[in-house]
Amino acid sequence: MKNPPGHTIDKATLLLLKQGNITAFETIYRKYGAWVYNFILSLLYDEPLAEDLTQTVFLKLWERRTFINVDKNPDAYLFTIARNLVYKETEKRLMKKTYLDELPYTDEDDRTEAKINADSLREYIDSLVEQLPPERRRIYKLSRTEHLSNKEIASLLSVSEKTVETQLYRSLRFLKQKLSEE
Repeated sequence: MKNPPGHTIDKATLLLLKQGNITAFETIYRKYGAWVYNFILSLLYDEPLAEDLTQTVFLKLWERRTFINVDKNPDAYLFTIARNLVYKETEKRLMKKTYLDELPYTDEDDRTEAKINADSLREYIDSLVEQLPPERRRIYKLSRTEHLSNKEIASLLSVSEKTVETQLYRSLRFLKQKLSEE
């Protein structure tokens, strides 16, 4: 994703963003919004989805503003968020298509039943997550729901990255064990 000329943000604006300044955020959005949108659209060819994901990129920028390195231009940070969202969306579409294609459906009622089963499985997994110890559950949710990196979680919770990795490993091991028992 090539940065168009004139789209650089000065260090002062990044510092203000890091401190929660809405005007600084709006400045960055005005300078980078179309750039991010066009990048996402060029990969997904879906205008409404590109709009939604662009909004999500900037929502994540706002949510993670305290982690921004003000000595670096935000281009790479925005690009990474956008790229990861595109990857996740593509993966979600492929998984859904693969799942639906592999099932022997005869009519729309079967598809509805499969969706209900998938929703039930998701609810069951959510109930298993609630059985985790509180700190492990919090780390798991920050990783899987909020999509924070291990480093971001460690910084947020004031623990080591190794602790985060260990807790995630134990969470996944617990979930796999419970799901295999079923």
